[in-house]
Amino acid sequence: MSYEVEAEALFRAFAKRHSLEIVKSNQSNIELLMTVTKQSGLSFDLALGLQNLDELNIGIGRFWSYFFPYQSKANEVDFILDGIVYGTCRLRKLTQFGKIRRQYLEVKREQKWEAAYATMDRFSWPFFSYSSEIISNKDRVSKSESVG
Repeated sequence: MSYEVEAEALFRAFAKRHSLEIVKSNQSNIELLMTVTKQSGLSFDLALGLQNLDELNIGIGRFWSYFFPYQSKANEVDFILDGIVYGTCRLRKLTQFGKIRRQYLEVKREQKWEAAYATMDRFSWPFFSYSSEIISNKDRVSKSESVG
């Protein structure tokens, strides 16, 4: 069973709640792709999708996440989307030697950032520090720091 209608309703409700414009695109390799471009209320482009019938996706830049199955992840994705707008959800990218090695979609809970979704490159240098870039709705911060 495909959740295309439900996912589109979820994404449109999110956009309406935050007075954001959202556009549906036709893509042959994904059931549903919607875009919320940088605008008043959002400081970066956001891609929202449904693929493989029941897999919700959030994309920021080259970051792309997979939340499935739809039935058990829809509320979590809705919570994360609201957090992106409120600044209580962010993307943290860790790079080494100019290459992205890890990315974390993080949610702030009880004053602590927790990973809601993570991607990791198979290759990284264990004894070298990472550069960290934080992308959040209110600001874009880039700084070098030692991250283990």
